Amino acid sequence: MGDSIKIGSLAGVPVRLHITFLLIIPVFSYVIGKDITYTVRLLETVYATGDLDVSVLAAGYTPYLLGAAVTLCLFAAVFLHEMAHCLIAMRYGHRVTEVTLMLLGGISVIEDHGRSTPKSEFWISISGPVASFLIGILSSAVAYAIVGYTPLSEESPLTGLILFYIFGYLGILNVFLFLFNMIPAFPMDGGRILRGLLSLRLPRTRATKIASDIGKIFAVLFAVAGIIWLNFLLILIALFIYFGAAQENSMTELSERIKGVRVTDAMNGNVTYVYDSDLICDVAAKLSSEMVSGCPVINGMGHVVGMISRKEVDGVSGADAFTVTAGEVITGNLFGVTSDATLYDALVMMSDKDVDILPVFEGTEIIGLVSSTSVMRYSQEFGEITG
Repeated sequence: MGDSIKIGSLAGVPVRLHITFLLIIPVFSYVIGKDITYTVRLLETVYATGDLDVSVLAAGYTPYLLGAAVTLCLFAAVFLHEMAHCLIAMRYGHRVTEVTLMLLGGISVIEDHGRSTPKSEFWISISGPVASFLIGILSSAVAYAIVGYTPLSEESPLTGLILFYIFGYLGILNVFLFLFNMIPAFPMDGGRILRGLLSLRLPRTRATKIASDIGKIFAVLFAVAGIIWLNFLLILIALFIYFGAAQENSMTELSERIKGVRVTDAMNGNVTYVYDSDLICDVAAKLSSEMVSGCPVINGMGHVVGMISRKEVDGVSGADAFTVTAGEVITGNLFGVTSDATLYDALVMMSDKDVDILPVFEGTEIIGLVSSTSVMRYSQEFGEITG
């Protein structure tokens, strides 16, 4: 994922931090710290502690330091939520390319490649919320233990009060995350759980359509509640759910449409070539004039040595475009699909290799090019014809 840095790996899964994660830490720390009095009153009610001395926690910079601690612990819990998805996915034979922590939590990139079954989707999807629930229960148990062994309502050590605040708050937050993720609406886990259950008796496209429609109903309810209560966050959640549900339905329909379609039906048979000695500025001009998103690169002997796309061209800064050649930009790893492959196979390879265009081979000869744009265009035209 762009704009992210790798910080390590766990169980063979690369772990990355998106730049938005670094930006949201101080924001969450401030918001949590600012509401510390309200939060303590909530903890008093939930854990039946009696009156706590809020002034100790609200002094100086303490609220914001506690906010930072809760935020980091919360994102650690989100990471474990995503890792639960990954571990179960790998058990079902899926390849997990990365886990990224970002603005709205975390995202695990799990490649499907047609291996998904109703059973696997159910267990992969429910594993994350179950992890959040268990973390919430464990955190709450620690908070209750602190209440039982530390007289928090009296003059107690600051350490006990701080630990109670952190674990008690984490318990509530993780149980809330469990409940929120179990809403049967895309793109939350609950939507995928629902589709997995429906797919036991219905075709996947029909199951997705039903789950998507239910998600849109929830989105409307959130939007109405947000308008009535003048809550902007609820309106944002409504938009997030609505467009997530619509996108999931569209992508599922696309996958089903192209699974039996050959790449030769959608490829561009007019193959444009550039030389490895051509400057990037000239390559950009040629791609624009030919109205293509990429093309093969050949050497002086006429042998294909790689592919270059607009992504590589756009990655070269303005001044360098007049000195850098195509041969310096390409990786040299030439891969593509054969003429008997399907459009679905092509999309899977594009996802695997993180490219937008692939050559189509017949033997050792390139007979055409297929891009993500051409796949989408063909799917739309095919949908209009069959619709």
